[in-house]
Amino acid sequence: MPRRLRSTLRVCFVTALLVLSSAPVWSQNMPNDVDRYFKVEWAPDAVPRGGWAVEGYVYSSHPYRVNGVRLQVEVLDDAGAVQERVFGWVPGDVPSNGRAYFFVSVPRRGAAYRIKVMSYFLVAREAQ
Repeated sequence: MPRRLRSTLRVCFVTALLVLSSAPVWSQNMPNDVDRYFKVEWAPDAVPRGGWAVEGYVYSSHPYRVNGVRLQVEVLDDAGAVQERVFGWVPGDVPSNGRAYFFVSVPRRGAAYRIKVMSYFLVAREAQ
């Protein structure tokens, strides 16, 4: 193999390793992991804002600051049956042992809501 090709391949390999090692880690969608580290609190009633929305806070006990937190919101009827299912995001980061505000538009007002964290990205380990 020519020396120049070997050198180019070596540079590509090192670059790929650097990119992969600096990328945020995608959390596995393991329910135990989400249930273990996150708690969601929200207002019992939707708020009218040019439609309906639910708002609240995601609390994290994770040792890492996280972002890209994706929420699933289920709109329930009086019997507790799911009428609608929508997804939303927590804007910005959720600090380790901290909280972050969220606001998710829903297609209709429900009798109740069920909200859970679906996925997130690990950003950086924070001092405890």
